[in-house]
Amino acid sequence: MNTWSLSWHGLRTVVSLELRQRIRSPRWMVALAAWFVLIGGITGLVIYSMSYLYGDRGYASEYSAGPLAFGIITMFVLGMGLMIAPAFTSTSINGDRSSGTLATLQATRLSAFEIAAGKLIAAWLAAAVFLVVALPFIVWTMVLGWISIWQVAVCFAVVFALVAVVCAIGLGWSALIQRTAGATVMTYLSVVLLSIISPMVMVLSMPFTLEETTYKVWGLPESVSNAYYDEVNRYWEQHPDGDGSGLPAPPVGECTWTEQRYENYRTDRLWWLLVPNPFVIVADAAPLPDVARDRLDTYVNMSSDPLAGIRLGVRSMAIGPELVRDDCIWLYNELGYNVDWNEDGTPNLTTQNGTPVPYDSPVPQRTVDAGSPVWPWGLGVNLAIGVVFFWVAVRRLAIPYGVLPRGVRVA
Repeated sequence: MNTWSLSWHGLRTVVSLELRQRIRSPRWMVALAAWFVLIGGITGLVIYSMSYLYGDRGYASEYSAGPLAFGIITMFVLGMGLMIAPAFTSTSINGDRSSGTLATLQATRLSAFEIAAGKLIAAWLAAAVFLVVALPFIVWTMVLGWISIWQVAVCFAVVFALVAVVCAIGLGWSALIQRTAGATVMTYLSVVLLSIISPMVMVLSMPFTLEETTYKVWGLPESVSNAYYDEVNRYWEQHPDGDGSGLPAPPVGECTWTEQRYENYRTDRLWWLLVPNPFVIVADAAPLPDVARDRLDTYVNMSSDPLAGIRLGVRSMAIGPELVRDDCIWLYNELGYNVDWNEDGTPNLTTQNGTPVPYDSPVPQRTVDAGSPVWPWGLGVNLAIGVVFFWVAVRRLAIPYGVLPRGVRVA
């Protein structure tokens, strides 16, 4: 038996055998119908909620309910896909070995690679059917606006790839562990490790990155600031029922550069732990509208797009702390001015009636753009993990056997 030989006939034989065993079961149709009802109900509930929140605002742009509904449904489908996929492969090899049918396949001219690849492809196709059933409801979210076919295609292609990885992990555990329950548990633990444990490890590791950092601040010197707030406190002591109209004006003309030291978490040293996370991968791979590429933070604040929000969170953590800031600009709030920023990060001060107020800040506001994609690295890590587990499955199916674990049934 050539362990690594591959032929179209052998691969097709294993795939067809596996699919017949799965599809002819009545439980398959029941599970598919239940999944259709579940995803339909969730989609309807999300779209109804979004129409209630956005329907009367007249939004007809990229800031409509479409991106929010699409993001929620995509994350839900991904999460359910990661939960469904282990059921198709975590009992594939050890289950056949326990029933004595695996030895029949191994006694044929089929190679170990053909058996493993056939089982993997069949399981992936079975899991993909559940994802395809969700496509009509994704198209439903496109009706809400500003969701392109390209965006749907990219997101689902990445979801399909991640489901294939989980199927490969389940196949590897099924070959390693004799008991089906143990293999299933280990497969689910692997999924939890990638999707839940990785962000938990990052959060729990943050105290180890806490360090005192020097900031360069454009603001009032300490003596001037203390004197000003002493005047403010005296005003409120003398006018406890006042409306604040007699408050002394802040001495914005005395702002200067100072250095201050604060303790801060260096998330830029830990953000890479999120790169292999399946939800981060899909969110980062989702195409963005043109308006979000240069000002991702502004787009997220305006649209509440959950996929762009995840991307913004990862980008913000990768940038690290802002070491230069302008505290003086906030003093203009106490003068009754409105403080905002232009697209290029420069401040925009206006009076209550909208009259511009000249202000030249030495510190432009830091903006977060889409930046370079990180999802190829995360998907590459997942694919490498899947390849390793698939290799383990092939090696465990190779004939002749080495020393078998105690109690393992061959035929």
